[in-house]
Amino acid sequence: MSGFNIPIGSPLASKIWGAAVFAGVQTAPGFMNLLSGAAPQIGDAAAKLKGQTSASYPIVKVTDLKQSAGDKISVDLFNIFTGIPTMGDKRIEGRGMNATTSSQDISINRTRGMADTGGKMAQKRTRHNLRTVIQAGLTGWAQRLEDQKCLVALAGARGTQLTTDWVVPQQSDATFNDVMVNTVQAPTFNRRFIAQYTGSNASIDTIANLTTTGILTLSEIDAIGSLLKESSVPLQPVTIKDDPYSWNSPLWIMFVTERQWAILKKVSQTLWNSALAGATKRFDGQRHPLFMGDSIMWNGILVKPLNRYAIRFNAGDKILENNATSTVETGVAVPSTTDWAVDRAIIVGAQALIKAYGNEESSDYHYGWNEELVDHKSAVEVSLSMMEGTAKTRFNINGVITDHGVAVVDSYAPAVGTAAYNAITVTSKGGSSY
Repeated sequence: MSGFNIPIGSPLASKIWGAAVFAGVQTAPGFMNLLSGAAPQIGDAAAKLKGQTSASYPIVKVTDLKQSAGDKISVDLFNIFTGIPTMGDKRIEGRGMNATTSSQDISINRTRGMADTGGKMAQKRTRHNLRTVIQAGLTGWAQRLEDQKCLVALAGARGTQLTTDWVVPQQSDATFNDVMVNTVQAPTFNRRFIAQYTGSNASIDTIANLTTTGILTLSEIDAIGSLLKESSVPLQPVTIKDDPYSWNSPLWIMFVTERQWAILKKVSQTLWNSALAGATKRFDGQRHPLFMGDSIMWNGILVKPLNRYAIRFNAGDKILENNATSTVETGVAVPSTTDWAVDRAIIVGAQALIKAYGNEESSDYHYGWNEELVDHKSAVEVSLSMMEGTAKTRFNINGVITDHGVAVVDSYAPAVGTAAYNAITVTSKGGSSY
C-alpha cells in the first residue's frame, strides 16, 4: 500500500489515513450503521458538496463539505397536504394547499482523540507498522463514539451505565454538552411511554409512579405499537432496501437492553416461540444486518437487544420529563426500591436522527489524521479529528412539538440474577398479561 511509504507528518498522510478511518467507521458493524442506508462512497462524497443517505432509514447521514467547525447544516421536513379535493367543474383557483415546512439546524464541531505511541515507535523499523496499529485503535474508538452519540441523542438521555467501553461521559460531567455538540433533548410527551400494566393497560405519565410491576411485556409492545400507529403524527415505517414486505407490512424497530430482553423472554412463555417465528418469517430471504442475530417480531415491531449498551437509571436518579402542553424539562427522581433500576427501550421509524458531517479543514474531508514527532523526534503522537454533529429530528407538526421518528419506553429492569429479578413471574403485572 502506497500509504506506508509516506513519511510521518506528511500532509498526504492526513488525507489518506483520515479517509481510511472514516471509511472504516462508516462500514463497521454497529448501532449507527445498522440504522442507516449505505454510506456515500469516499470518491462520491468528496466529489459533491452535499448529499445524504436514504431517508427511509432511521438514521440519515448528511455530508456537506462546505461547512466547518461552528457551522450548522439545515434539514427541512415538508408537511403532508391535507386539503379537501376540488370536484367537478368547481373553480380551483385560490384553493391551493400550502406547502408548509419545518426546519431544523444541526450544529457540527471538531471532535478529536489522540494516541501517544511512546518513544520506540518512532524508530524507522516500526514507523510504517505504526499507522496500521493506530488506525485500528482510533477506528474502534471513533466507531464507539459515533454509536454512543446516536444512541444518547435518540434516547434523550445518557443514563448512568459506566462500562469501560463508554466514550460519551455521563450528563453530570462538565464536558457532556461539548461532546454531544447538539443539546440532548428529553423525549417529547407524545413519544414517551412508561410500562405499567394495571389490569386495564392504563398508562402512567411520570416515572415517579412506576412500580415493580412496570416490566416490559409483549402486551406492552402491543399497546404501545397501537398507540403509535393511531397517533395523529405516527412514526414513519422503516423501509429496508429490497424488503419485499415493506409495501403492505410496515416495519418499526425497537431496541431493548439486555435486562429488558431477559425479562421479556421470561414472562412471555409460549408466546415467545410465536414472536420468534414472526421474525423468521419476516426475515426470509433478507440479507440486511438488521435481520441477523437475536430478534423477535410483534405487532409490526422488530425487537432486538442492544449490544453492550444500556440507557439505565438507578434509584434516586432524575429523569428529564415534559408534559403535553410544554417542552420545558423537569427532573423527576426514580423511586427508591431495593434492587431498583429503570431501563429505556427505543423505538425508531424513518428519519429519527440526522448525522451531519462537515469539512475537517486539515484533510478537506470529514475526518482528519495528524502525526507529530515530539520529544526531540524520539516519539510520535497521532491524532484523529472529526467534523460532525448528531441530533434527533424534532419538528412542530400541526402545532405539536414532536420527536419525528423515535419513541422511548421506560420499564422496571432489575439486574439478572438478583432477588428482584427472580421474583418477576408471568403474573407480576397483577395477572396474566395475555
